[in-house]
Amino acid sequence: MSESLRKILAGAVTVGLAIVVVVGIVIGDSTPQDRVQALGSSIKCPVCQGEAIADSPSETATAMMDVVAEKVEEGLSDDQVFEYFRVRYGDGILLDPRFEAKTLLLWLLPLAAVGLGVVMILRRRQAPAPTVSGEELS
Repeated sequence: MSESLRKILAGAVTVGLAIVVVVGIVIGDSTPQDRVQALGSSIKCPVCQGEAIADSPSETATAMMDVVAEKVEEGLSDDQVFEYFRVRYGDGILLDPRFEAKTLLLWLLPLAAVGLGVVMILRRRQAPAPTVSGEELS
């Protein structure tokens, strides 16, 4: 077996194993505590500015995480847990707002900004470079 073929085969095996590991992590069974952590990462702490209750050290966030754990233990779905907190704290309690008519601008504004940036970059690249004629140099 040639050296280049051996390197290609080793690279393919490495990539294959990496794919198996990533798929196993993504698809793998999650524990209820993992689910509580994931839900807590999507709920905003009412005390801290823009911080999730899973990451906040405040007493309020700790109490809210306990409620999330209770709701998961009761068998509520993710949407039901989010709705529980939305009813009590309002729509702003979720770090990732739902895709609804009233939040449409929130979702489309970043896309519009990226699109505008791409257009500006493309225009700059297409603009002809200023030329200097021989008369201007004299």
